[in-house]
Amino acid sequence: MLSDIDVLNEEMTAAGVRIFVGGLQSPESARALSVNEHGEIIVSPGLYLSAPEHVGGLWVLEVSDLDQALVWGKKAAIACRAPVEVRPFHG
Repeated sequence: MLSDIDVLNEEMTAAGVRIFVGGLQSPESARALSVNEHGEIIVSPGLYLSAPEHVGGLWVLEVSDLDQALVWGKKAAIACRAPVEVRPFHG
């Protein structure tokens, strides 16, 4: 899987669409921050939301439209062997 992701990263770079890529450490390394009723920040170990799945990393791509983003998303799902979410930034 990691070599497939490396190949995809190289393809994205060659196509000139890759802006940023980053993998995340395991969910156990996460810290959730929240504000209590006194305005104090509370830091808790673990994820903010409980879920059976977690985000393992992300790509930020610059493409012309959603169809182009979905083409890359399909390639990412194949390389990662996992579900991939495609979502635009607010602009």
